[in-house]
Amino acid sequence: MVTTGSVFVGRQREMGELQAALQEALSGKGRLVMLVGEPGIGKTRIAQELAATAAELGAQVLWGRCYEEAGAPPFWPWLQPLRAYVQQRDAGQLRSEMGPGAADIAEIVSDVKERLPDLKPPPQLEPEQARFRLFESITSFLKKAAQSQPLMLVLDDLHWADKPSLLLLQFVARDLGNARVLLLGTYRDVEVSRQHPLSETLAHLSRESVYRRVPLHGLSREDTQPFIQAATGIRPPPKLVETIYQHTDGNPFFMAEVVRLLSDQGGLMGEEAGGPLGIQVPEGVRDAIGQRLNRLSKECNQVLTTAAIIGCEFSLGQLARLSKDLSEDRLLQVLEEGSVAGMIQELPGSSEMYQFAHALIQETLASELSAARRVRLHARIAQALEELYGPQAEAHAAELGHHFVQAESVLGPEKVVKYCLLAGERALASYAWEEGLAHFQRGLVAKGVSFSGTEPAGDGEEAALLFGLGRARAGSADRQRLQEAVDAMSRAFDYYEAAGDVAQAVAIAEYPLPTPPVGRTGVARFIPRALKLVPPDSLQAGRLLSSYGADLGRVENDYEGAQVAFGRALGIARQERDLALEVRTLAAYANVDLFHLHLPEALEKARKAIALARYPDDQRAAWQAFWNSGLVLWHMGESGAAQQHSSAALELAEKLQDRYRLTFAFWLNATLYRHSGDWRSARDCSDRGLAVAPQDYMLVSDRVLLEYEVGDFDRGVAYLEQLLKTIPPVAGRPGGQYTFPAQVIALVARITGVLDRLEVAEKAAQTVSSSPFANSWYVNSAKSSLGLLAVLRHDVAGAGEQYEALESRRGFMLHATSSDHLLGLLAQTMGNLDQAAPHFEDALAFCRKAGYRPELAWSLCDHADLLLQRNKPGDRQKAMSLLDESLAISTELGMKPLMLRVMARQQRMEPKLPAVPALPDGLTQRELEVLRLIALGRSNRQIAEELVISLNTVGHHVSNILSKTGTTNRAGVATYAARHSLLS
Repeated sequence: MVTTGSVFVGRQREMGELQAALQEALSGKGRLVMLVGEPGIGKTRIAQELAATAAELGAQVLWGRCYEEAGAPPFWPWLQPLRAYVQQRDAGQLRSEMGPGAADIAEIVSDVKERLPDLKPPPQLEPEQARFRLFESITSFLKKAAQSQPLMLVLDDLHWADKPSLLLLQFVARDLGNARVLLLGTYRDVEVSRQHPLSETLAHLSRESVYRRVPLHGLSREDTQPFIQAATGIRPPPKLVETIYQHTDGNPFFMAEVVRLLSDQGGLMGEEAGGPLGIQVPEGVRDAIGQRLNRLSKECNQVLTTAAIIGCEFSLGQLARLSKDLSEDRLLQVLEEGSVAGMIQELPGSSEMYQFAHALIQETLASELSAARRVRLHARIAQALEELYGPQAEAHAAELGHHFVQAESVLGPEKVVKYCLLAGERALASYAWEEGLAHFQRGLVAKGVSFSGTEPAGDGEEAALLFGLGRARAGSADRQRLQEAVDAMSRAFDYYEAAGDVAQAVAIAEYPLPTPPVGRTGVARFIPRALKLVPPDSLQAGRLLSSYGADLGRVENDYEGAQVAFGRALGIARQERDLALEVRTLAAYANVDLFHLHLPEALEKARKAIALARYPDDQRAAWQAFWNSGLVLWHMGESGAAQQHSSAALELAEKLQDRYRLTFAFWLNATLYRHSGDWRSARDCSDRGLAVAPQDYMLVSDRVLLEYEVGDFDRGVAYLEQLLKTIPPVAGRPGGQYTFPAQVIALVARITGVLDRLEVAEKAAQTVSSSPFANSWYVNSAKSSLGLLAVLRHDVAGAGEQYEALESRRGFMLHATSSDHLLGLLAQTMGNLDQAAPHFEDALAFCRKAGYRPELAWSLCDHADLLLQRNKPGDRQKAMSLLDESLAISTELGMKPLMLRVMARQQRMEPKLPAVPALPDGLTQRELEVLRLIALGRSNRQIAEELVISLNTVGHHVSNILSKTGTTNRAGVATYAARHSLLS
């Protein structure tokens, strides 16, 4: 008897790599390993072997398998292991391990709701935020669960994975480094083209430190003979071994199929087996599978063919409905016949669920059907499964939709539309936007409706499909294409409005869409029309008005209109004593006040919202209020209070696990720490924020400035290049995508003196400053960028224009420069030196009070420059004092570029200082040259190139310099050089 399924021969190298990764994961260094190879090469078999080892070492092993056919629920390879885990744990342990993320996980794993029935549904969020929260909840749960027992998760056949599952894989991989988790994936590399969804995922994964790729090739000639002997108990003759190896290239599954066939035919015995007189091996493995199928009964072939169309997994109940001419006993006999032949096998832990032994067996069976027979078999399956599922059919909507779509030419479009709509809604409920998009599109195709256009929906089904299409597009498309989502929703809204379906029309108007980066989507036009459908003083009207005010103020730049809408919303909230609506509206109103630079009003409303908020019900509104007040207080120079509010915003964001809020909270905290000179805390917040949103322009902008301030130009350049890629390629909706890069480019040029990107900054700033839809916050930021550009270019006319624009903003903290500081620079550029001096004095007072020490150090240096240029009595002496203070602060904070700038000015002011008679501390002349370059911020490689010496020699000199000067780092060397006047 052939037992190839249990054979495991060779693979010592591969198993060594896998076991090393397993040991690392067990020790708390999580790993993601991909087993890669052609069909039948042994990926699953090796995974089983490693899983057995992991279980022996105390890990819990969970399996998830991908499904080739459409019809599997979203996140199917993740659902299987998550369900298995949930079913094995008691409610108390689940509640502890899942924490606040339990409600999110329950949206895709219904077993969680059964174990924890008191869970409240998660709040409705923008699509990207909702999916981020789900992914974060699952990741946190896996890490927490692995604390008590290490986990090994196997995701088999990822070349068939749905897009949401691949996105979740990317997300989990980013946070595996400190978890006791081994994630093992398998996929067929021959099926992954550059256009395949898995290809993009692999490109992202390859950049993660936890990622390993283990390619599998065929067994060697030396392994072929023991493989056959282990499978059959027979020592095969050399000719047969060579023949089988040549025809299969060592592919274990192919060898197993050939060996099975030859064993059945008696072709493994005798000296001539495999030779010219022996039984020949089939050319293709499908032929081998086909010949084995031919040896099975007609009934077995019919049942297995039906099962192949059902899918890679199938149940006894499904086949019983489709094989009514067979009794249950006979059907079981037929399935046992297929199992004994090695074609199918029972699923572990289930007596009535089966799967094909290999996907190639299923593919062979399905490929033998004609198109006409396949369509009719799908029709039979669709109708039988619908009858079998009965009231539970909705839970199987994706599966039923797949079969009805395949059978549409026979059964018509009615059921296609029904199940595509149900499947799409279920996909959206689990944040599987890409899967939902496919379902809604299939439903619209069945109804003959275009995905694009402006005509209203023709009926309720069409409207529901279009509303689903819009929501799916909002979640799956990039924000440049958000308009397509709004257009689809608009067509649905038109139908519901005309039909008087108030609930659905309001649902569209209230749906939380992300803010578009390009253009205005026109969402605001839904709300006035929806308001006409509800009582004017109702809570529905109040919620619509609150959303309307936010959209008018932030997107449409209509501050007066926003005031009216917010006023009406607050009136309704207070009339109805709805505290939640009042808090939400005050927080949104404060946000609009902030971005229109009504700072005292914004602070007052935010503080009131915080005072009224009830936790945990109003956490989102409270987050916005804390964030608004933190930003306002930062602008106003109230750094202590700003830090308290921004910390509270971060704490709430971490509880909410919402990507949008986390991104903004990390940015604000990083910015505040950077302005206080706390580089370590700023870097920590920056790192954590960039882990959440690696491409966010705010976080990247702040990191650029941090690196340049401390003189790490190499890192600064890398982040700056990353920032430049975030600028939209075409001019669109004016906002931070333009203003942040514009300010950063200008400030970097000021720090380094390199002016090669000023045109990019100017173009970005002009995009905002010239737009009628840019609010005051962004315009103010753009004007300050243009002002700094004028200073750098010595542009007198440009400086005058921006001075006039910014003069009313005194006592205000800009992105990285105080407004008074910039006004002083502008007045100096214009030649109004006496006018500039008071601005610098105001800047110093503002920064001292606020504790913005890096900005204070720069203001001191620039004020000294002004005084030296003006050169009135007493100016020179005062300038020396200002430079001394600037050097003290910059040295303490490690601001190397500013340190060098200040020291250069001090040396110019003291040209007759006595020369140092001898080099201090035994430094050699060459070491002095290296020391000076270190102080100027050069890297070892740059020093080697400039002095034409090797990198190793530079390293030797640096080591000697640190030892002789008693310093521990490059900043200390720079301070030493300044103290001993070694820079001239």
